[in-house]
Amino acid sequence: MEADIGGVQRKVVFSNVRPARISDGDSGIALKNGRTLPFVVSRSWSAPAGHYAEAWYLVDPATREVLFESSSDEVRVWGLQSWTEFSDTVTEPIPLVPGSYLFVFALGGLKGGEITVSAAAAVGSAA
Repeated sequence: MEADIGGVQRKVVFSNVRPARISDGDSGIALKNGRTLPFVVSRSWSAPAGHYAEAWYLVDPATREVLFESSSDEVRVWGLQSWTEFSDTVTEPIPLVPGSYLFVFALGGLKGGEITVSAAAAVGSAA
């Protein structure tokens, strides 16, 4: 008997974007002078065990333009029964205006999820 499995079993089951420094807030992207301050992108994947190219993209939701693309790293995923966690710290200042943005996550070239993240002026800073 074969398992009746529909669709691709690669999905992000948890994701979070937050400033790297606690003093800049606990979620979203902090901006200073129209550029991002360092931020952390965390995500947990549920997928069949194996090695995959894994990447994420910062996207303007209005135009669907990719504003920033992470490096595509070869990662090992443990399997469907156990989440595999990844985290990146982005230190490169990216030009952004305050607003909402999408983070799109891909594993093995297939989209596994997306979240909406707000970018706003850091506490005590001009956007």
